[in-house]
Amino acid sequence: MLIRRRLPRALVRRGVPWRTRASLLAVATRRRLRPVSVYEIRFGRGRLPLTHEDYPVDWETLKSIVVDRIYDTDFSDAVVLDVGSHKGYFGAFALERGARAVISFEPESANFRYLERCAGTYVASGPRWLLRRAAVGARPGAARLHVMSASWGHSLEPPEEWEQYEIGDEQVDVVAMSDLLVEAAELAEGTSPIVVKINAEGGECSMVLGTPSASWEAVTHAFVATHPWADCRADELAAHLERAGLRRCASVDGDHLLRMSR
Repeated sequence: MLIRRRLPRALVRRGVPWRTRASLLAVATRRRLRPVSVYEIRFGRGRLPLTHEDYPVDWETLKSIVVDRIYDTDFSDAVVLDVGSHKGYFGAFALERGARAVISFEPESANFRYLERCAGTYVASGPRWLLRRAAVGARPGAARLHVMSASWGHSLEPPEEWEQYEIGDEQVDVVAMSDLLVEAAELAEGTSPIVVKINAEGGECSMVLGTPSASWEAVTHAFVATHPWADCRADELAAHLERAGLRRCASVDGDHLLRMSR
């Protein structure tokens, strides 16, 4: 019922491309009348996959990015680090808003397959979208990823009460955030903005605070999703990034999304 109430708002929201609106309506109708395992929403040059099994989660994720535009900023010619990519909706949004390159990190295998499917519909027309099946942390290595029944809950550091939702685990590579920031700076060549988006389901604290403030000095915009079970708060993350010259800005998603800008 919640999805049905929000769909009309998505269809009339300014800034949502008309082809995307038509696609949302067509998928909503097909889902009720003739379900399939995967639906696709047209968005700019490509298509965004939503699964029937996980439709409420996929819809809410897509809505927050494409309709509510919680990550809206100037992506023109930007190099974008997308940490916690899910199925690719943010990466597609950044490219459609003018990013020159997106590097997406998604550790969970099923999500990564849909991320590949999503990215494939965009790179065919030229955008540079690099995909890596890995988690991101303060230091490189390997870690156990807790896989949850809902596709947005996979985490290296889940709260204890999530144990009832855990359906398995995967051993995944971990890449150091400091190394990624160096790579982004090399791609930016000193001229392009660097945008970092992080949604790590509680892993944001070790990732951000464990990376020296000096490493963030080339970043022009940062979005960090915060979670109540994490072992730090948004104020601590903001203070760490402020030492790199970033300043805290108002966020359309309130306290759930820390927004920093230079």
